[in-house]
Amino acid sequence: MGVSPQLPAYTCSKCKKRPAFYNRAYSGEYLCKKCFVKAIYKKTVETIKKYKLINYGERVGVGVSGGKDSLSLLFILSKFLGAERLVSITIDEGIAGYREEAVGFAETVSRRLGVKHVVYTYKQLFGRSMDEVQPLKGDHSSCSICGTFRRRALDIAAEEAGVDVLATAHNLDDLVQSFLIILTNGDLDRLAEANPAVGYSTAFSARKVHPFMAIYERELAIFAMLKRFPMQSVTCPYMNEGIRTEVRNFLNTLEEGHPGIKFELLRSYEGLVERRTFRNGGSCSRCGRPSRGSLCQVCMMMDALDEASRLHGG
Repeated sequence: MGVSPQLPAYTCSKCKKRPAFYNRAYSGEYLCKKCFVKAIYKKTVETIKKYKLINYGERVGVGVSGGKDSLSLLFILSKFLGAERLVSITIDEGIAGYREEAVGFAETVSRRLGVKHVVYTYKQLFGRSMDEVQPLKGDHSSCSICGTFRRRALDIAAEEAGVDVLATAHNLDDLVQSFLIILTNGDLDRLAEANPAVGYSTAFSARKVHPFMAIYERELAIFAMLKRFPMQSVTCPYMNEGIRTEVRNFLNTLEEGHPGIKFELLRSYEGLVERRTFRNGGSCSRCGRPSRGSLCQVCMMMDALDEASRLHGG
């Protein structure tokens, strides 16, 4: 993760005083613990300002899963914006033995920071938990179903919370993985709408922003460790069903041999955003939410699950 027991022989590149704790291979910097924490905070704030992710006086919803990245984002935004401007939003997918711990972490840290916390469940919104979806998913991976439902759940939560902006903890690794997956799938429609910094919707006023877009996943893990945030002891039992795990491993191997290559992919992603022509999408004929076709992905997914349930006699 970039930490080496040999690093104390080096002096921090920033303060020139304390022993180094972390080596940023892509930049050649050596950072002590204090300067490392400051660097993560500074890069997050710089990203917000550079891309105008959050404007003065806006109320911000923060997607807080309870994992290390989202807890770090909530902490930094509470320090930068103040707790009173934030709403911590947790989506409970309904995965027994996994989700309960993370929801507890989200509640605890939100309360500690003085941020209002709300929880929405798949069962409440869609009539089924992810565990209940398993026998019905057919050719769909758990990750594709979960991602479709989570995006809609966050939309609903943001609307009901009355926020202007929805900030999620997608980091550099997440975004370049998604970029590569879109390219390998040949999903040009999705590519024409994707943006690593901010997502817009013609139907809703809340923007979806990514303040961690320029920060490596491993650096956020170290930040969370240094800030002593609670860490999940279990992983999602369905996480390896999609292609993302393979893409993650591929990119990590490339980064190991070519430090900074993930940044180059991000620049390519941004370059496509700058060159394309934006277009307004349509709306779902059933629920009225944004959709490229007559039915949105959520409605189509629920139709497929309902049909599978009928076939199973449920």
